[in-house]
Amino acid sequence: MELRKRSDGSLTTDVAFKAANTNTSWPLVLDATTLDEWEYDIVQAGTPATTSGPYQTSVRDGVELKDGKWYEKYKVETASDTGAIDSDVAKNKRAERDNLLQETDFHALSDVTITDAMKTYRQSLRDLPTASGWPHTHTLPTKPS
Repeated sequence: MELRKRSDGSLTTDVAFKAANTNTSWPLVLDATTLDEWEYDIVQAGTPATTSGPYQTSVRDGVELKDGKWYEKYKVETASDTGAIDSDVAKNKRAERDNLLQETDFHALSDVTITDAMKTYRQSLRDLPTASGWPHTHTLPTKPS
């Protein structure tokens, strides 16, 4: 449980609060009445912020007072344009792309004449990781027949 000290707004846990006051006999679970005597308030669980898209996350942003009670406050954080891309998704998509390239490797052997359509297809597969929206929003090229 998280607690807020009224005098300075600092936050602590119930465990740390009890440890800082070892000369006091505490109930197993601290309640609002007991904490009121020490001028502390319980911080209630807040509602995480609503996110959209793979680059947004809900992150804790302090506490806020609502209807006389303190609640956890959240905000949406968006990864910067040059920020981290979901590495697991990228790894899986790259493996999928590598398999498609491997399926057409025989077209690129020195004793095989490769068509322009196959050259374009293979180059498009190699360019996928640099495509806008990679790895979440991209379109695989169509394999020529």
